Amino acid sequence: MKAAITDGKGKVWIDDIPVPEPGDYECLCKTMACATCTGTDTKHIHDKLPWAQEYPGLLGHESVGVVVEVGKKVRNYKMGDIVLRPAVAYPGTQFAGYTSMWGGFAEYGLALDAAAMRADDPSATPNGYTKFQQVIPADAGISFVDATMLITLKECASYVATSGVGFRSRVLVLGAGSVGISMIWFAKVYGAKVIAVARRDEQLAYAKDTIGADEVINVTKQDLLATVAELTDGQGVDRIIDTTGSADFLKSSLPALAEGGKVAAYATYTRGKARADIVAPELEAGGATGEDIAHEYLLDAVKLGLVKLADFYSHVVTLDELPKAFDMVASKEAFKVVATMEDA
Repeated sequence: MKAAITDGKGKVWIDDIPVPEPGDYECLCKTMACATCTGTDTKHIHDKLPWAQEYPGLLGHESVGVVVEVGKKVRNYKMGDIVLRPAVAYPGTQFAGYTSMWGGFAEYGLALDAAAMRADDPSATPNGYTKFQQVIPADAGISFVDATMLITLKECASYVATSGVGFRSRVLVLGAGSVGISMIWFAKVYGAKVIAVARRDEQLAYAKDTIGADEVINVTKQDLLATVAELTDGQGVDRIIDTTGSADFLKSSLPALAEGGKVAAYATYTRGKARADIVAPELEAGGATGEDIAHEYLLDAVKLGLVKLADFYSHVVTLDELPKAFDMVASKEAFKVVATMEDA
């Protein structure tokens, strides 16, 4: 089968690897689509995550697939189920000589019935990644391409909620890429006034006109702190949510906080840099992603029309075109790309 590989030096290519074989508690899934993650995937590609890794690695974690084979002890998945996050290999493992960087960009992946495993053996410790392998109801009416967006949106919905954002909060979102606009959306859903910050007018126009940011600041043209002060009548913001991963940019924004304001530092930062060097512990908002617990909420949000999934990606390509897609993301031609496996 085809799968996307990276060398950690900026190169991505498509190679042939074996189809993984499901164990007793696993399902084999035909992957239908997988989306780029500008943060994690890009950092995998350039070996920029805070932890050291071995290369080459299998890319991708925003995947959706259909169960095509069921292990003999599986009880909570069935043939035809639509499952989020099927993976060639789970984090911390290898497959066919490649390190797992979750391996969602592949024609097939595995999903584990962790509940059945624990029921049969209470001492079992399934890989933590598998709690995110949740089923999308067949009657949800969500396309495979759109379904890939549920993963980031579930993370962001939980993160915004657990960061203390609520009705009439003043929120400054640093970055207007795919994660940034997701944070903006849920801050608005939860009743906040949102100021979006970025460096490109195109991003900011999308954040305001399509996603709903109340105000935008282009930091290449406007002074961030002075503009925030003007927009908040000198009060500052209650929360800063950082999606840029730039420690220096985040630190320079801290004076925009109101008295008692806090920082939700969602992004990952430079390897070896202590978190307290970026944000003092007393300023941490303590947000958590909680992707698994937000599953039903997001399905309801889509059903009720609160979320239009197609607003959160910009391009669709085939798996063979994925290397070019990452170039498009790097050049800002695209903000999020979905690779479909149907023509791979």
